[in-house]
Amino acid sequence: MPDFWKEHYQTGKGKVVRGVYGINIDKQMGQENFDYLIADPYQEQVIPEGFVLETIPEFEWAVFPCVGAMPRALQDANVKIFTEWLPALKDYEFAAGYCVEYYDDPTKYLKGTLDENYYCEIWIPIKKR
Repeated sequence: MPDFWKEHYQTGKGKVVRGVYGINIDKQMGQENFDYLIADPYQEQVIPEGFVLETIPEFEWAVFPCVGAMPRALQDANVKIFTEWLPALKDYEFAAGYCVEYYDDPTKYLKGTLDENYYCEIWIPIKKR
C-alpha cells in the first residue's frame, strides 16, 4: 500500500483526492486479491476522470486510534487487530469485507506522516454474533 500512496501523490492525483481515507474492499472476504481505494468524503461534485464513486455500506464500526510514523504504526496496529483483538471477541464478529483507514491532515505535524505523533484510525465493521 505505501507504494500505491506514493504513486498517487507523484502522479498529481493528490491534488484531486487528498486521501482522507484508505479503503480495503474484499466483498468476497478472504480472497487473495482485494480493491484498495485512496478516498475523500464525497461532496456531490462531478467525479473526475480516472476516479470512481464507491458507497460503503452502513455498519457498526470498531475504531482503533493509531499514533506514530507511517506506515509502521498502521501496520503494527493492523497486526494486533487481526491476530489479537478480533480472535478474542465473544459477542461480535467481523461483519464484512471492508476496512477503513482514516488519516489526519499531515500538514498539522512537523514531520508529516513520518511524525511520531501522527494520528490515524483503523475502522473495522463488526456485528453481533
